[in-house]
Amino acid sequence: MGSITADWQLNFVAALQEKGIAFKEGEDRLVLLDKGQVAINMVSLQNNVDPEKLIDLQTDCQKKNIYLVHLWEDIWKTRRNQVLGRIASILGQNKTLHGRKAKVLVINQAEADEFLEENHLQASAKARYKFALDIDGQMVAVALFSGGRPMNRIAADYRSYELIRFASLIGYTVTGGFSKLLKHFINLVQPNDLMSYADKDWSLGNAYDLSGFKLVKESPAVDIWLNRKDDKRVFTHRLPIPLQSAMKEMAKEEQQQFLLENDYIRVFNTGNLKYILYF
Repeated sequence: MGSITADWQLNFVAALQEKGIAFKEGEDRLVLLDKGQVAINMVSLQNNVDPEKLIDLQTDCQKKNIYLVHLWEDIWKTRRNQVLGRIASILGQNKTLHGRKAKVLVINQAEADEFLEENHLQASAKARYKFALDIDGQMVAVALFSGGRPMNRIAADYRSYELIRFASLIGYTVTGGFSKLLKHFINLVQPNDLMSYADKDWSLGNAYDLSGFKLVKESPAVDIWLNRKDDKRVFTHRLPIPLQSAMKEMAKEEQQQFLLENDYIRVFNTGNLKYILYF
């Protein structure tokens, strides 16, 4: 694995120092925060990383009650402010705003995109329902929800929805804000269930547990393709259609080489935690 030597790794620890976040270097490119209770594993694009090794590291840290984050090189380079904001939130360094003072607004896709681009690690996404919390004229949190999906195998009129995104203003925790937006959506739509996913690279799913969601599935690591021209990540089914068509008859190893020749490299996440809130 090696020590912290790459330019982007040195840049990351320098940013922690600049933000006043205390840390120490651990073994194998781990940066330890909060007296060792939080660990940042810096994952380089230059190494042939094995998903199972990262998952094993997660398991080992969980046994020791250590909150582990896998920070990929491209995520640091493209989402620096959001990474630092998320780490500060994990460390409990956010300022507090009170959700009871907020009013719920219906917002449009452009407003959601602008807020989430600045405040969510994964930026924005298309959604059917878009809501924000406003305090004194400032948007402080946003939640996006899908439209209803029929679940005829359960019942003819059963509808399942997805919480696609939630983010607060970087540097702030809106106490009760997540619950307030959930309640607004539930009262408006009357879903039969609401599902959502936590990225295991960054989340233990605590916010879902506290809000009554039930963990129903833990998915394995998922291949993602990073376009080296624009540093954007896409899942295989989101690759450009011409590339997907050309890959259909190829073995997996051939596909990877083909995509490499077309400026895509393989990355992955360590899986997702699927949660469902039943009504």
